[in-house]
Amino acid sequence: MKKGLNEYGLTRIAALIPTLFLGALSNPASGYSPEGFVPEAPLERVARDWSRQEVEQAVISELVKIPSTTPAVNVGVSDNCLTIQFVRHRLRNGPAEAADADAALLMMPGVIEGANGFHYIARNMIYKAAEQRGLSLEVWAVDRRANCLEDLTGMNAAEAQGSTQDAEDAMIGYYYEGLEIDGRTFEGFRTSRDLDEVANYGLAMATDDMFSVIEYMIPDQPTRKQKVFIGGHSLGGMHTSSFLAWDRDGDPATLDDAGYNNTAGAFGFDTSLRPVYDDPAIAEEASGFDLNALLGIEQEEDEADQQESYESTLAMLHNNYIPRTLAVEGAFNAEILALPEAMAVLAGIDPEAESTALQRMPRSLTLRTLLALVHSRDINDFFFRPSIDDFRYTNEALVGLIFDDNSTVLPFISTSLGFFNGGGMEERKGIADLVGSILPVLGTGGGDVVPVPYIATDAGRNRWNYGKGPLYGWSNFDEVASNADILYQDTTGEVTFTSRRSETSDMDDFVEALYAGETNLTEWYFPSRLLLDMSMAAPYDFATEYGINLIHRAGAEDIAKIEFVAEEGIGVEPLGGQITDDPVLLEGMNHLDPMFAVANASATHPNPVIDRLLDFVEENLR
Repeated sequence: MKKGLNEYGLTRIAALIPTLFLGALSNPASGYSPEGFVPEAPLERVARDWSRQEVEQAVISELVKIPSTTPAVNVGVSDNCLTIQFVRHRLRNGPAEAADADAALLMMPGVIEGANGFHYIARNMIYKAAEQRGLSLEVWAVDRRANCLEDLTGMNAAEAQGSTQDAEDAMIGYYYEGLEIDGRTFEGFRTSRDLDEVANYGLAMATDDMFSVIEYMIPDQPTRKQKVFIGGHSLGGMHTSSFLAWDRDGDPATLDDAGYNNTAGAFGFDTSLRPVYDDPAIAEEASGFDLNALLGIEQEEDEADQQESYESTLAMLHNNYIPRTLAVEGAFNAEILALPEAMAVLAGIDPEAESTALQRMPRSLTLRTLLALVHSRDINDFFFRPSIDDFRYTNEALVGLIFDDNSTVLPFISTSLGFFNGGGMEERKGIADLVGSILPVLGTGGGDVVPVPYIATDAGRNRWNYGKGPLYGWSNFDEVASNADILYQDTTGEVTFTSRRSETSDMDDFVEALYAGETNLTEWYFPSRLLLDMSMAAPYDFATEYGINLIHRAGAEDIAKIEFVAEEGIGVEPLGGQITDDPVLLEGMNHLDPMFAVANASATHPNPVIDRLLDFVEENLR
């Protein structure tokens, strides 16, 4: 029997730890030192074209839930998950009916990403289109079906609090201490063995749900053909290419339900719109995930053998020999994916207050491992103190530690948000290799430009004073560099941490997207079945036997397309794997930046995504 992710990942960890532990013990540099390069003082913030309050007054965002009416994709689905949810962003004073808007854009998220990945770009694009172009737009940001399994009760309760203390009490109380909120108590973070139904959450379900959303919002097919645009981020590009060639009822003679006949154009953010059915390697390449490491399975040369392998893998998935979600228990799971929203709630309430939440949280093996990974200067730090608990961070600096491209150990969530301030910093050493060994499915990034990762060094002047070091804060994207001062350096000018070219996104805007509303940005239970379908079945003729109806390949080729490629992104080599004639290269951007690049600082930071996408929409409206 071939290895699945749990067996594969834990075997790697077990084999790796003794070697790393001995290496740490023999490391002559293992002694703690608080020395490091201290970043220079932040610059003045830049002028803005409009405020967040003006966007709030003009744009409404509401979670919509609609029933799934296709029995074939609902086999084994629990009652709570028979609905499809998406966030409808629209003008507050615009048309009540989506069909009366000038255009609508459906956006599909990437791997381990929810609808809030599009919270910032959707709201600001709608505002800008109305104010500067007189266009009435809607954006429908879709949650994959597995988001129905998340219990956000504690997060939503915390979001409503006025202080970080009350918010911490709500989240930690609900998720760890049995606190009852609105008559509900938390039943625990689910593991693969608890998620039988997710084995059915594949490409057929995801694509059919896209059809359900656009048909619900605009019932008339000719109108959809004129004004609906389909696109997504990362793996969402694969969703898009599948949608364009899809036949919803499986009958190639009825063309009204062909994907390409229900859209005016397609777009992709740091992805390729190359058809997923052309090559089984595309799903891996465009998502940045190593699918072979996930499944431990190789493609077969003969199609009959490939179908047998696919069916065998499906059986292993249903029987939990292959985990039903992307998780490595002990290193990366739903508990870890819930953490960013919790940190963001606190950063939204009081960004500059010293964080205390992590120190209060009970430590599972998974949480201990992940926190050690994200806050280790070298291999020695992974095993020994000082740990993350010994350092002092503001609430927003902790968000930066996890997501910023100059500190994250997970390239698929990297964002250009600024840099730390307040204390000494040094380069990380050897941690990327450690992450790649423990979490092989998460990859190591694919962009040509890889930022140098830094980590805080000062937990106190010696090991008897841990926890008494400086408070590390956050300098936002426009506080670290400007057009006149393009480098962010240490106070001596000896070390350059980052530059104007590589900083594009506002921490405040990013924090809001992590938690705002009834859904979130991170996806707790991403279904492995989706990647399995894309890689092992979609490229082959037998796919239709499993409801993967990629029938209209020729029609999909003729749809207008635009691709945005982040220079420092992952999974797709910049301008090397695109299918459009004029892909847009986003200089200095990381994987999440296309959706978060600042929209309202045009004098100093013109946004290369929103204007180009609006041009594309106007050019292809019919």
